[in-house]
Amino acid sequence: MTMGIDEYIDTFQGFYIIGCAVRNRMIFGFVVDSYYTDVQVEIEEENEYDPAYRPKRMLTHYRDDEPGDQWGVTDYEGWSFIVIGSALLPKSQFLAAELYGKVHAVGSDEDSYDNSLIERKAGNPNGGGIRKLKQIGGYAYICGGARSVGKRLADGEWLSHTDAFPSHPEIGRDGFDDIDGFSETDIYAGGGMGDVWRYDGKRWMQVDFPSNSWIQAICCGADGNVYISCYEGLIFAGRENQWTKIHDGGISLGFRDMVWYEDRVWCTNDYGFWTIHNGALTQVTDLPSKILVCAGRLSTGDGVLLAAGLRGAAFLENGKWNSIFLRSEMEKIVKNMS
Repeated sequence: MTMGIDEYIDTFQGFYIIGCAVRNRMIFGFVVDSYYTDVQVEIEEENEYDPAYRPKRMLTHYRDDEPGDQWGVTDYEGWSFIVIGSALLPKSQFLAAELYGKVHAVGSDEDSYDNSLIERKAGNPNGGGIRKLKQIGGYAYICGGARSVGKRLADGEWLSHTDAFPSHPEIGRDGFDDIDGFSETDIYAGGGMGDVWRYDGKRWMQVDFPSNSWIQAICCGADGNVYISCYEGLIFAGRENQWTKIHDGGISLGFRDMVWYEDRVWCTNDYGFWTIHNGALTQVTDLPSKILVCAGRLSTGDGVLLAAGLRGAAFLENGKWNSIFLRSEMEKIVKNMS
């Protein structure tokens, strides 16, 4: 493991990971939510406090800094559901985005907060709540409910794609849960019940997707295929209006993240890792247990695959898995210290 116990206490103790991002091979980012005991939950209920607003954090890991000085912490109070992503343009940064439109950017000597997405109006890309933040062509893109899509141009400046989509008569059945692209002129966004759209650099077109199952994750692979995962792991591969089903589903928990790393798609949920290679989905079982338990979220960039979840975090680089921390081991040390 690369984390010391003092660093763990100052960063992850009392929190669990809900998202991760790679800025480059030496800088990783995480967003975490508060872990509450049964007693704390009872206090919440007595005070009618919405658990969605529990304290949250962004944690930044600088691998090449000296031990004891490798972690940065930003606390968020009053933030609801939160996602994290990275951008290379216009600056190399991490971005944390809150469901209702708060955005925090950090990196390249900048630490700024942007509330311009909170008010939903014409020209604002946040039409229905931010659900995902993804890097496409070096820029950060958001997607969310009510078929909303936006590109971050600079601090406080966004290009909205949202008005390009028609409204959907069945509220709740549309909206985008994920977005990915081969480039900024070949982007796919999807969510709801088979609601998939493609952007060709000039306009958005609805895709003739072969299923009305709830869409959960999208990955544009280096092999030229778009991979779309639906409820319970039902998976299709294809492009534009040509799609092939490559897995029937039947996985108890659908995939939260799908990313292309090296020569295949990696998929994850809280229960493990899977890969898609040569048109077949296979569960990954041949990893050390200290790596397998880090399932939950995935991010990739600059030759690194980052995995993080309820039980810890690890990364794959140059064919070797490296543990960042294991919650069980850290909590055991903390218990022995007390």
